[in-house]
Amino acid sequence: MEEPGADIVKLHWTVIAMGSGLRFSSSMKTSKQSVKMTQNGQVTEATSYGPPATGSVKSAGRVLRILEFFDEIQRDARVAEIAERLSFPQSSTSILLNCLVDLGYMDYLPESRTFLPSPRVTLLGTWLDKGPVRNGSLIRMLEEISQKTGDTVIVAARNGIFSQYIHVLQARSAMRFHVPQGSRRLAVWSATGFALLTKCTDNEIRALCMRTNAEAASEQPRVDINQVLKNVGQTRQDGYFFSTGLVTPGAGSIAVPLPDSIDGRDRALTVAVSGVLDEIARREKDIVALLHDVVQRYLSPPPSV
Repeated sequence: MEEPGADIVKLHWTVIAMGSGLRFSSSMKTSKQSVKMTQNGQVTEATSYGPPATGSVKSAGRVLRILEFFDEIQRDARVAEIAERLSFPQSSTSILLNCLVDLGYMDYLPESRTFLPSPRVTLLGTWLDKGPVRNGSLIRMLEEISQKTGDTVIVAARNGIFSQYIHVLQARSAMRFHVPQGSRRLAVWSATGFALLTKCTDNEIRALCMRTNAEAASEQPRVDINQVLKNVGQTRQDGYFFSTGLVTPGAGSIAVPLPDSIDGRDRALTVAVSGVLDEIARREKDIVALLHDVVQRYLSPPPSV
């Protein structure tokens, strides 16, 4: 089953020729998700920058996506690169960046003609959390998962009918699925979504399924409520969900619910490891054991005295 609403996603495919360093890209509109393959059948890197949330002011949405882009690449960048990667007009990208420089949220490096977020961006949200996010435990946990698996590591939270990727550490291999921060998947039809719904009642899940079906395009398949309830129940029982190409053909994802109160608001969060399906399937038991181990070590509250 394809994810309803996937027809609005603009896909930017990047193909990396291993060993030669050759790189080319093209953009397209697609009515369904697909996977690029090399001649020997290996999955290539895919970048999916979805549209801003419905009803958002275009400039505000673009500013936030620019900041998320820098969080992903973690280096300075030129206007042309930012505009190309985000599919923005170069002229308006330049105006936005220079506006952020004037406001103190972006630094311009004249020697390289590049931009870089300023320390003011770093300090924006420091007051929001005093738990694992603020003290670094969550980030250290994600870095350990990334180092030990080499796969894409994702933290997701609910956003309406979606599971939204609020933090992503990209896979280390050359041939990978590239998952941009901010990407969204249906909460009722994705590994991270099922993990997020484990704390919901069955009635709440039924209501979310009906809302999802109501908001999906008419030509999209309807979500099977009974199958969703079965998947969430399986996730509660096993402590994780393994998606085998559920959203993206050829991709596998293992998601584990995180403990309550990670961000101080009792918001449901989940961590997932994603990559090429065959590789994730081969290491399923090891990945699940690692996820449960690091969650216990980094995020479980200390025993009361």
